[in-house]
Amino acid sequence: MNKNHKKNLGLLLKFTLVALLLVFLAKKGLLSVEEMKKILTHPKALSVALGASILNTVIGISRWQLLLKAQGIHLSWIKTARLNLIGGFFNLALPGAVSGDLVKAFYIAREHAGKRGHVFGSILFDRVVGVSGLVIVATVAMLLGFGPLHENQVFQTLQSMVLFAFISVALFYLSLFFIPTSKDPILTLLRKLERTLPKVASLTRIYEGVRNYHPYRKMVLASLALSCVIHFFASYSCLQFFEVLDGSPISAWGIFVAVPLGLLVTAVPIAPAGVGTGHAAFSWLFMLLGSQAGANVFSLFVIFQLLFGAIGGLIYLQYRAEIPQHDPSLTASE
Repeated sequence: MNKNHKKNLGLLLKFTLVALLLVFLAKKGLLSVEEMKKILTHPKALSVALGASILNTVIGISRWQLLLKAQGIHLSWIKTARLNLIGGFFNLALPGAVSGDLVKAFYIAREHAGKRGHVFGSILFDRVVGVSGLVIVATVAMLLGFGPLHENQVFQTLQSMVLFAFISVALFYLSLFFIPTSKDPILTLLRKLERTLPKVASLTRIYEGVRNYHPYRKMVLASLALSCVIHFFASYSCLQFFEVLDGSPISAWGIFVAVPLGLLVTAVPIAPAGVGTGHAAFSWLFMLLGSQAGANVFSLFVIFQLLFGAIGGLIYLQYRAEIPQHDPSLTASE
């Protein structure tokens, strides 16, 4: 079986899994278009969700612009916004979240020869601080809401997992800030492997791009703070959706734990926008809180993401003549 057949089979299996998950949720009454229509009769929740989506998009663009500057790549805010929205369109339109990153990297690297590793480093680090923000928001909410949640044994287990993730995140940033690049054991290992496995060079350049943030502590901390703000507003939007769809008296802190954890699951590259996996994760996590509205909450969240994906698609049409089609030079080996 050649690579194309394997790739097509993999996509088919992924979409089959997503379809099965959605059918299962619908049959269980956990996913309902009629339920989601309730949001149309609540202008306050709509306004909050739309405002939060706009604000998070603006903050996300500013965060990436900061990280690009640390790599010596200076783009205007407008240009950064266009590339970020185009990347978001591809992330939503295709399975997984890698395709959008490749497109963003292509356009920047084309204008900054020899800095492809730095470009990928900024994109990778943007994802790292994004995931870190999810972990931090979930940890803070878990600690502040421990009283209302401590009777749930599953949440006690989740608390241990979240705290472990938080410690891992803290150790990563401590190593980034306080271990000199010349003494980084991971970078040393990659360079040794590169001597015998030349293909490792691409990974080495990308990791070097991440290590470039070693002297930029304030910038990294600012990016982390922006990530926490983004995920706070995302969680608050989901809280508004929940109050419209369910409104049962559950701990608001639980929402601020469940949403970041659910969004972490959507990082698994199975379907566009985490469809299917995100629905299943939100459904399960909200059930722990005593609600069956989780899948519908996630559907509404995705709908607002798709709105901005559509904007990215319109911007992409301006660049379609320049879109990379299996460009063999699209690597980080330079």
